[in-house]
Amino acid sequence: MRVVVSGGGTGGHIFPALAVAEALRRRQPDVERLYIGAASGMEAEIVPQHGLPFQGVTAKKLRKLLSPGTLGVLLSLVKGYWEARTYLRAFRTDVVIGTGGYATAATVLAGQHLGLPTAIVAPDAVPGRTNRFLARGARLICISFPEAAAFYPEGKTVVTGLPLRAGIVAPPNVTAQAARCRFPGLAPDRFTVLVVGGSQGARAINNVILEATPALLEAGAQVLHQTGARNFEAVRAQAQARHLWDRAGYCPLAFLDDTQMPLAWRAADVVVCRGGMSTLSEVLANGVPAVVVPLPTAYADHQTANARELVKAGAALLRPESGLTAGTLVQELLALRDDPARRQQMAAASRALGRPDAADDVAKRLLELGRPSSKET
Repeated sequence: MRVVVSGGGTGGHIFPALAVAEALRRRQPDVERLYIGAASGMEAEIVPQHGLPFQGVTAKKLRKLLSPGTLGVLLSLVKGYWEARTYLRAFRTDVVIGTGGYATAATVLAGQHLGLPTAIVAPDAVPGRTNRFLARGARLICISFPEAAAFYPEGKTVVTGLPLRAGIVAPPNVTAQAARCRFPGLAPDRFTVLVVGGSQGARAINNVILEATPALLEAGAQVLHQTGARNFEAVRAQAQARHLWDRAGYCPLAFLDDTQMPLAWRAADVVVCRGGMSTLSEVLANGVPAVVVPLPTAYADHQTANARELVKAGAALLRPESGLTAGTLVQELLALRDDPARRQQMAAASRALGRPDAADDVAKRLLELGRPSSKET
């Protein structure tokens, strides 16, 4: 069987696509896979590092407001569609799955026009315009929350959760104390706050954390801070100005790789994070209590909708960016530190909502979708 996976633009699209590709190979070792993404996107560098054949197509981001560049963007999307269509035919594709991004839209739409069975991964509680559009021709729509099914054509959705990278949950024999010792400056037995702003970081969260960290350290807590590569130098400058850079208990890292991320989740007593489903799915799979600060500019405020699903389950606290201050965040985190029973309840609710085997579930359904008998129905 030949399967095309597509996802691009952000880690929240790329890594679920890679997770599906890995799960396909685990379930059916002879499956042939091709990844189609944006030629200029971060996937063009990341995907080949994972040993997957990659084809790049033309793709540019369509801004919310019309501008002189809008026509050029639309032309690039049309060009990307025809490029994807050519690659799908040359690969003799059996089935296509997309996890998000403009290259994905071109690829899935091309697959639908070629009469191929297509699937989309649509994890947000409130779907974006692209997923709503692609859903009309998709055979399978993989969602994270049952309530999201109301946005899509009846009979097409299945609650799978968001596919996660293999190994994102640390092995049971790795204790929180051992995990903390893998990060410079962290002590094994101190209350640990993990800060994750998504694959590219979050400047607003970084600024609040830098202001809050001195008080957290004075109270005996410690901070493991993923800054995002593009924000690392700015964080370094601020941390040095606040005399935090070499201080025990504060560990800033630009990016947490596939080896470090599972350890970071295991090390954390609580996480401060954005509300993207890639991050939240890892939070749930690892059973970490969360303070979610949604990105206020996200389309249709979908990150807030995602966070509310976790709050409803008792797994997280929702704190809008507009009202977040260093003082209130310190109070919130220290209150959680001093209430281990509450943290245990939140962790249990998180694990109950999590779907660590989502990639295998999606891969199984995708292989069924690509079988000749399925394509003929």
